[in-house]
Amino acid sequence: MSSTAASIIPVTLAVASGPAAPAVVLDHDGDFIIGRGADSAIPLDDAKVSRQHARISLHGDRLTVHDLDSTHGVWVNGVRIDPGEEVPLHDRDLVGIAPWSLLVRFANGDNDGSHVIPEPKPHAHEPSRAESAPTATGTAAAGAAAAAGPKSSDPYRTHPSIFLRLRADGTLDRQLGWEEFNRVYGPVIAGFARNAGLKPQEVDDIMQDVMLGFFRVVDNFVYDPRKGRFRGYLKRVTLNAIRSRRRRRRPQQNVPEELDPAAESNDLEVAWEREWTEHLLRRALEEVRTTVQPRTMHAFELYGIKGMPAEEVAKETGMTEAAIRHAKMRVLDQLRECVKRLREDEG
Repeated sequence: MSSTAASIIPVTLAVASGPAAPAVVLDHDGDFIIGRGADSAIPLDDAKVSRQHARISLHGDRLTVHDLDSTHGVWVNGVRIDPGEEVPLHDRDLVGIAPWSLLVRFANGDNDGSHVIPEPKPHAHEPSRAESAPTATGTAAAGAAAAAGPKSSDPYRTHPSIFLRLRADGTLDRQLGWEEFNRVYGPVIAGFARNAGLKPQEVDDIMQDVMLGFFRVVDNFVYDPRKGRFRGYLKRVTLNAIRSRRRRRRPQQNVPEELDPAAESNDLEVAWEREWTEHLLRRALEEVRTTVQPRTMHAFELYGIKGMPAEEVAKETGMTEAAIRHAKMRVLDQLRECVKRLREDEG
């Protein structure tokens, strides 16, 4: 076996959204065609998929995707790549082709902490919401103090900072920490619960259960990324909340007693990773938006995200096509750096 072949890191492409399709494992050096053609290595049968739509290339630990001048385009993490452009892919990236979103998973992906960080233990006495639930609103005095207090220039603090605020002795700091926690992670928890098949009211209850779980353990919680990633911890806590709720309704709806993600194929795992990646992308986009001129950002959204032709974007924005393409590259570079930093901070 050659040294190149020995260094191959297997990659899995799993359907994160769209019509059901089997996951594909890339375990050898080479190029893999995604397309509607029967001879495609990764077949996707849909009228919006070209016969040879894109090429995935795996060489050692480097994975790239190349748009083969497809009719309806290829998106990486929500941004359309230009025809003929080759873009590197990383663990937990999302590749969008027609109705599909494919999750990229490297075999050596980092430890997410699912089984490393201890989970909150249920108490014999379940505290009432009045006793322990973090509130989204405070007193009028607290609100006034918050309005008068200094504002951070970085609205997206790292996890250690968030947990320091959750444990703060000051009522206002603690309250603001919980508000931030709910704002940042609430959409991830809710989206994951919906993907697990819960009804809207149940999703609200899961949100409350997860928040209560964190409230009970936060004073003793120490975030140590060496022991596992925070996203894995949050995933396990959310799964436990869903498991408990399904157990409570099991007698009425004949729901299996156990909800074990390892026994449920990989659907929930993929759903969680998609929610987490989309969560990071939303935060990165909001952060970058504050550093870019509005017209530049508008052009990026039309051309890079919505996939409008450059000539149409030029008419709407008054920018030249060259300026639009340059704006896309500049904003995209910032987005990638922001996503990289968030992943390093939070998993």
